[in-house]
Amino acid sequence: MELKPKILVLYTGGTIGMVKSESGTYVPFSLEGLLGCIPEINALGVDLHLESFKIPLDSALIGPGEWLEIVNVIKNNYDLVDGFVVLHGTDTMAYTSSALSFMLRGIHKPVVLTGAQVPIYESDSDGISNFINALKIARDGVVREVSLWFHETLFKGACVTKFDSKDFNGFSSPNHSHLAKKGSEIIYNKHAFLKGNIERNFFKKINSKVKFLNLLPSVNKQIEAKVIQENSIQGIVLSIFGSGTVPLVQNDPVFLALKNKKLPILAVTECYKGGLEIGKYEAGSVLNELGVISGQKMTKEAALTKLIVATSNFESTEKINSYLSKNQVGEL
Repeated sequence: MELKPKILVLYTGGTIGMVKSESGTYVPFSLEGLLGCIPEINALGVDLHLESFKIPLDSALIGPGEWLEIVNVIKNNYDLVDGFVVLHGTDTMAYTSSALSFMLRGIHKPVVLTGAQVPIYESDSDGISNFINALKIARDGVVREVSLWFHETLFKGACVTKFDSKDFNGFSSPNHSHLAKKGSEIIYNKHAFLKGNIERNFFKKINSKVKFLNLLPSVNKQIEAKVIQENSIQGIVLSIFGSGTVPLVQNDPVFLALKNKKLPILAVTECYKGGLEIGKYEAGSVLNELGVISGQKMTKEAALTKLIVATSNFESTEKINSYLSKNQVGEL
């Protein structure tokens, strides 16, 4: 008798499993109740193992502590199952998929995140198809890395962003190829898979002592400089204009604060698509003087989580910058 692939489903919360409360707001429900709405699972030929956060959370409440909790569930069950599906709210799912990509580098097993724009208990929900297809991806075992499935597309975990709050096609990978697409069947794009024999390295430490700095035209630079100087920040993600321009000059208070702190700085463009070319414009020349590392085509989610992982697990600025400048999981 052929053994069924063992798939661990971890329910963290989110719209996919929510029901309306008496007050009319959506609140998380139980994993068992959610699975009871999907009899189609029985035809997939998988042996499900179920885990759930003790208290399922809206994804707005999920951050570094919860990322580590997910990693620990995966690490503790790594040798017991063939793949993992993480059910997650959509609002911060791209942050979690990016974080897991770096924290579970070289996992060599499927880890598929998915969710829904409409709760699974409602007749027009996208949750059932997303969940079923995520289970198929984990069952097939073709994509052995962290990924995110949403509306007929499988994205690389560290290359995806949420761009629409309502449409079923709410996620995109603006600068990187998809891993798979759903037609009459799931078609895998093997050219986009991680290449090489990447050594498994599960990072065990995580903190959030980093700052996302967006120097918009209206930003009060005196306030930003004070925040940088007075806080125990360990690194900065700098969101900059276009291909690499910033409203900074050498006597600028923010420039001086950054130069004095000598922090690791990872830059990303605020544009949805295209990436950075630091040094192309005079208005970005100060970035080289600050030792800013180009995030190239990274999403803001990938940049933030990569910096968090780096500053949590490496002590010297040299090692942090070395990690940031290299392509770890296909994010650059």
